[in-house]
Amino acid sequence: MGLALLGREHFVVLAVMALGLALSLLMLALTGADLSEALPALFNGALGDARAIEETLSQSIPIMFVGLGVSIGLRAGLFNIGGEGQIYVAALTAVVVSQALPVGNPVLAVALVLVVGAMAGGLWAGAAGWMRAYLGMNEVITTILLNGIGILLAGWAVHGPVRDTDGGGYPWSEKIGEPFRLPVMDLGPITVPAGFLLALGAAAAVWVLLERTVIGVELRTLGDSPDAAAYAGLRVTMLVVGAMVCAGALAGVGGVVELAGKQERLSDFFSPGYGFTAIAVALVGNARAGGVALSALFFGALTAGASSMERIAQVPAATSLVAQAIIVALLVLARSDRLQRWVRARRQISRMLEEQALNDRLAADRPAEGRVV
Repeated sequence: MGLALLGREHFVVLAVMALGLALSLLMLALTGADLSEALPALFNGALGDARAIEETLSQSIPIMFVGLGVSIGLRAGLFNIGGEGQIYVAALTAVVVSQALPVGNPVLAVALVLVVGAMAGGLWAGAAGWMRAYLGMNEVITTILLNGIGILLAGWAVHGPVRDTDGGGYPWSEKIGEPFRLPVMDLGPITVPAGFLLALGAAAAVWVLLERTVIGVELRTLGDSPDAAAYAGLRVTMLVVGAMVCAGALAGVGGVVELAGKQERLSDFFSPGYGFTAIAVALVGNARAGGVALSALFFGALTAGASSMERIAQVPAATSLVAQAIIVALLVLARSDRLQRWVRARRQISRMLEEQALNDRLAADRPAEGRVV
C-alpha cells in the first residue's frame, strides 16, 4: 500500500507539504518559539475570521497568475524564472497608460490596463522565448537577466518620470485613477477581490488550453520530447515562443491586478518576490491548473498566517519562506529520477512476490482437490 501511495502524485504532494510544515515547526521549537502561541496565531491569521480569509485570498492572487504562467512553460519543457521582471514591466506599463489616457468608463479602463499589462509581460517573456527558439540561448539565463532589467527599469521610472512629486519623498508613482481600480465583491461576511475571480478564470482557461485543445497537446508533446515534436512536424520554434508569451502575459496580468486591486502605486518594493514564490507554487501544483490554484491558496494562507504569527507570537514572518524552501526541496527529492526508479522497482518486486504467493497457494490446493474427487 505504501508503494502504491508513493506512486500517486497527489499523495506525494500532500505528504511533502505535511512533512515540510512539520519540519518547519520543529525548527521553530528548536529555536525556542512557543508553539502553543505560534500555531493558533498562524491558523487565525490565515483562516481565523473574514479578514484573515480576505488576506489569504489577496496574497494568493499574484502568485496564482504567475504560477499558471510558469506551469505553461513547464508543460512545454521551458523554465520561466522571469516572472518577477514581467510583473514590474507590466505594472509600469499600466501606470504609464493610466496616466496618459484618462479613461472615465471603469469597464474600459480596467480592460485597457489588463490588456496592456498582458502585452507588456508577454513581450518581455517572448523575448526570452525568441532567444531560446532561434538563438539556442537557455531561457533560465535570459529570464534571470531580464528580471534584473525589468526591475531596474521600473526603479528608474519611479525615481524619475513617473514619480509622485507629492508622495512624501517616497520613490513611488502616483496612484492610478479611480476608474482603473478593480472592485471588490461582498459575499456575505467576506469581501472577495475581483482579482481572485480573474485568477480562477485564468486557471480555468489554462486548463482548457493545456488539456482540451490541439495547441495543448502540441505543447505537452514538446515538453515530453522535443525530438518527437520536431519529427511529428510540429512548429517547435513557434510553440516555444508562444508558450513563453502566454507565460509572460499571465505574469503581466498578475502584476496589473496587484497594482489595480491592492497597492494602487508602483514602487521599488512593489513585489516581495511573487515571481519566485510562483515557481514553488507551480512545482507543488505539478504544473496543473487546478493544482496551481490550490497551491497558491496554500502559500497565500502560509504568508498571511506568518504575518499574524510575527505580530502575536514574535516569530519572524520569514519563517514562511523557510517552510516554502523545505517543501520545495522535499518535493524535488520526491520527484528525483533515482527515487522514482526505486519505487518502480520495489512495486515490480512486490507484484512478483504476490503472483508467486498466489501460484504457491493454487499449487497447494490442487492435490487436495484431487483427493476429494
